Amino acid sequence: MKPRMKFKFPKIKPGTIRLLLARFSAELRPHWPRLALSGAALMANSLVTLAQPWPVKMVFDRVLMPVGNNPSGWSPSLVLSLAALSVLVLAGTKGLLSYVHNVQASIVGHRLVANIRLRVFSHVQRLPLSYHDYRETGELMTRLTGDISLLQDLMVTVLVTLSSRIILITGMLIVMFRLDATLGFIGLSLMPLFVLAAFRFTGRIKSSARRQREAYGKIVTSVQESLAGIAQIKGFAQEKTREKIIGRSSSRDVKANVKTAKLTANYTRTVEIISALGTCVALWLGTKRVLAGFISAGDLLVFLAYLRGMHKPLLSVARETSRVSKAVIRGEKILEILDMEAEVADQPDAVSAHGIKGDIQFVNVYFSYLPGTPVLSDFNCHIPSQKTTVVLGSTGAGKSTLAKLLLCLYRPIDGQIFVDGLDISEYRVRSLRKRMTPLLQEAFLFHVSVAENIAFGVKNADREAIEAAAKLANAHEFIEHLPDGYETIVGESGGTLSGGQRQRLGIARAVLRNSPIMIFDEPTTGLDVHAERVAKDALNHIRTGRTLVIITHRLHFLELADWVVFVDKGTVLAEGTPEDLREGCPAYLEFIQREVSLTLVNGKVEEGA
Repeated sequence: MKPRMKFKFPKIKPGTIRLLLARFSAELRPHWPRLALSGAALMANSLVTLAQPWPVKMVFDRVLMPVGNNPSGWSPSLVLSLAALSVLVLAGTKGLLSYVHNVQASIVGHRLVANIRLRVFSHVQRLPLSYHDYRETGELMTRLTGDISLLQDLMVTVLVTLSSRIILITGMLIVMFRLDATLGFIGLSLMPLFVLAAFRFTGRIKSSARRQREAYGKIVTSVQESLAGIAQIKGFAQEKTREKIIGRSSSRDVKANVKTAKLTANYTRTVEIISALGTCVALWLGTKRVLAGFISAGDLLVFLAYLRGMHKPLLSVARETSRVSKAVIRGEKILEILDMEAEVADQPDAVSAHGIKGDIQFVNVYFSYLPGTPVLSDFNCHIPSQKTTVVLGSTGAGKSTLAKLLLCLYRPIDGQIFVDGLDISEYRVRSLRKRMTPLLQEAFLFHVSVAENIAFGVKNADREAIEAAAKLANAHEFIEHLPDGYETIVGESGGTLSGGQRQRLGIARAVLRNSPIMIFDEPTTGLDVHAERVAKDALNHIRTGRTLVIITHRLHFLELADWVVFVDKGTVLAEGTPEDLREGCPAYLEFIQREVSLTLVNGKVEEGA
């Protein structure tokens, strides 16, 4: 025996709607005139809707079934002509008002979404890097596109559409009571049934909408991952596997959508049945009252028109309630992002980093990405100003973390980092970053021209400066051989260029920026011997007069080193000149010997060993 379904009123959170309206009021405020015009047009449209059955009433009461004297003295043909003309005028007015409402509401909605999307995107850019490390890109894309678009339904629908529908229903009830109080109670008695139906379905629709949104987010994430890793998928012949994964996500999305559609359709059907029931009772009782002389046939026609017409705004309320439920869920997701704390704010007395030379010190620094898993422990080192420092160590020793801490992408859990004798927390973050240029592992290139990629981060860079930077980075020659030279559009993430070409463009970008501190993290990752030498020569050209930090495990960069920081397991084992470390650090010599034995390039030991 099937258990009986328990009826529960859904938990309605009007406070959430008020919160969303309050939080986005700044974006909504400039559009109040258009929103007010849209609302006024919709209210006027409601009044026209109330007036539409009355010409037919006049024809019935004065032409087809006249009762008593004709107080106006108008002839039946004049009444008929005026009624027919009224039908056209009311229809034309209704169409014009609908046009004004739809256009103004659309303008407000789309501009509102654009402003909110920009606000959220701006905030996402300022969230700590730790947020992005564990956040799926597809999930963020869903929030920045679909989720924000649904806020249009909430901000415009709640303020304008729902309020106008409620006014229309209220107006119909008032006129129905004025026509005949007995019949008016029929219309009024339907309202609790409509409200009960709304409570019965709204909560379930909202829950289904939440599952639908989660399923859609999974699809976006899977598709984004597949497109980003398309080369790997093809190389490992995993097309079918990825299709199955996305297929399963799509199936869950379809089920969630179908369930939401069924619930909405059941809600619509329930409202129509309630409306038909009311119409049946009103038709039977109303006809009795017409025959008894209490109301005219025209009055009954108006009443039935309102009763039947009432279900349309009620259905609209049902549909809008479903949309608002979805929008509230999405709005909560958007607020989750906006409520996340952005990067560590500048101290009130933070100073500009203008004029720094680049003398860097790490003092007793501790850091971990995950609790209980330290990456740096009691990390102490000195990176001298305007020298080339090679931070050397095995993969996983914590070298790259040093660069991220210097760029203020993360804050140390304990300890201090000084630049020119001042703790980096005392500098304004943006000012400090403008004096540093990173090339982290692999240069990220945008889907724009080669020239624009080199000029990234430099305002109003002219072609002469761009070409000079490319020449210093040993990139000018290969750029000249591209189909459109410096105007060649680079494929997404630089996919149309080789690894060495991407790195040289990254170095050219750093040269053009000409900052006092440059940080290169494994600048020759994935490059062949020739490309490595070209990249190393480029670094040699630009290192004079600035603090250059090269983070690597490759020995050939020791040729450029004025200073070496030897790192192992998150701590500094030794630092000094290459000669000092060879003479005074056995672990350093062991590391070099191990790397020499493991790394052979064209039959030769790496240079610099």
